[in-house]
Formats: sequence, C-alpha cells, structure tokens
Amino acid sequence: MKKYPAILVFLALAITLPAFAQTGGRNPNREKLRSQRIAFITNRLELTPEEAKAFWPIYDEYELKRQEIAKSFHQQKMAGHDNPDQLTDKEALEIADSQLIEAQKLLDLRKEYHNKFKQVLPAKKILKLYDSEREFQKMLLDRLRDKHHHGSAPQGGRPPVRNQEN
Repeated sequence: MKKYPAILVFLALAITLPAFAQTGGRNPNREKLRSQRIAFITNRLELTPEEAKAFWPIYDEYELKRQEIAKSFHQQKMAGHDNPDQLTDKEALEIADSQLIEAQKLLDLRKEYHNKFKQVLPAKKILKLYDSEREFQKMLLDRLRDKHHHGSAPQGGRPPVRNQEN
C-alpha cells in the first residue's frame, strides 16, 4: 500500500488525535513528537486503513501504560539520589531491586500487548513495529545529540534526520 502513505498518515492522525485532544492542554512539543511517531510508524508499517483503525487505539493504550511505568521508575530513581555513593547498602539494594521490578513490569506489558497486536496486525508488521520504535528512538537521540553538540538546531529548527539501515 505504498501508493497511499499520506492518506494513511492522515487516517492515523484522525483516529488518534481526537482521543488525545480530550485530555486537555498538553505540552505542544509532546504532541508534535507524538504526531511524528504516528507518521513514522504508520509509514514504516504501511498500515492499511483497516489496520490503522484497529491498531492505533491499542497502541495508544499500550503507550500510556508504558509511560506510567516509566514515570514510576523515574520517580523512584529520583528518590534514590543522584549519587549511589551517598546511599547505604540497604538503600542501594532497594533501588536496584525496584529497577528490576520495573523492568519486569515493562516486559510483562510488552508481552500483553504483543498478543493484542497479533490480533490486528500480521506477524511481519509486528516485527516492523518493534524495529520502527527502535529506529524512532534512535532518531530522537541523534537529534538531541546533534542539538547538544551544535548548541542549537540548524535551519528550520530541526537537525537533519539520518536515514541509516541497520
């Protein structure tokens, strides 16, 4: 379905953005990033309109739950000080155990949603989804690294996107 990528991106945005608009005023940068992720994944997976309609509500739910776990993990990490050397052995062990528990929660969540993705996507598109998520994260890290090394983004406000095949 490569001949309709713009339509598919629009469809994906039309399906998912109204649900997010109901949550009230969000960070515009976060919404922009979310829109970029939707377009990136929709294009990479070459979702049909039917697949997009079934997939995006499930993925949005997955992403919200994943963010909740990540937020909890980050809060626990912040409560544990920035410097492990300032912790007692007991405190350090509690934090390390907590990190392992949070990692297991993320794995359990991924397994749960892997089964849900199997109900709406073919196996090859599920593999493409996982690859696309990694590629998108790498692209974001590259942008941050470029912005940090150069002080600010080049013309147009965005660093160049590298298109590297792994």
